[in-house]
Amino acid sequence: MTTLLADTNALRHPGLEQYLKASREHTIVLSDWTLTEMRKKNALLTSRKSLKLAARFPDQWYTMKRTDLLLDYQVHNRNDAAAMIDYQGSLELRGLARSLWQVPPPDELAAFIHHLEGEAAELVARLHTEVEDWEEQMVEAVSVFNTSEVSMLRGRGDATIPDSTIQKVHDLLLQATRDFMVRNQEKGGSEPMKVSDAMSMFGFRYSLCVLLYTLGWLRTGGHRGRPVEKRVNDAVDLQVAAIGTFFNGVLSRDKNLQEVSRAARHLLRLWGAYVGVDWSPLAASAE
Repeated sequence: MTTLLADTNALRHPGLEQYLKASREHTIVLSDWTLTEMRKKNALLTSRKSLKLAARFPDQWYTMKRTDLLLDYQVHNRNDAAAMIDYQGSLELRGLARSLWQVPPPDELAAFIHHLEGEAAELVARLHTEVEDWEEQMVEAVSVFNTSEVSMLRGRGDATIPDSTIQKVHDLLLQATRDFMVRNQEKGGSEPMKVSDAMSMFGFRYSLCVLLYTLGWLRTGGHRGRPVEKRVNDAVDLQVAAIGTFFNGVLSRDKNLQEVSRAARHLLRLWGAYVGVDWSPLAASAE
């Protein structure tokens, strides 16, 4: 089975239908934040358009467990990754997709979607507050890397990365993982954490994607003052990229998200961490 994470802009891309039609073993997983972003505004119309293919290919759509429930998970193989999927939630998503395209729509549908939109708006407002100071924090964190290190970490290929650079990355990400766990759950984050254990966890991989995103932004001469709304979108995209490392990749029109995803997968493999087998349209067509 090939399992890809999809962000919101991929849900209406023509390539998604081709992917689903190619094999019943091709599946899509949506994260909780992708669903939240989909529902934050005009949820009924947006959900209907975004889940059109979920209504047509229901058995190939899944949802992730809520992010805060995944923070203790250590994923070392494909079975561990499968345990991150919310199978009951997946059935509910499939049912919702069918309801959205049912004619006439169920009487209770509009009220239910309105409820989901309210929940999504609250969550996005909370994330908005969390990322207000994100830019300054990220720039300060990556100041430990010089220009050549930035190029190596965000570069492609099998370039050798010096141990000293890797140690900087690990030190930064271990601290970021602890901080992330403390912020997002009552327990965890205070005990000493081995790098080998941390690399199998969502918090580490999300922090890695944030690091790679920031390095790429600085490498291309990104300007300060990115609007908070766009930082919210960035945070959601980076969550998709991080979870995608446990599976076969991500579907997105966003070039930067794809670059972060590839770089994260490459580094995690160099460090001996589990990463799902890469999928690409070209490789699939050659099978």
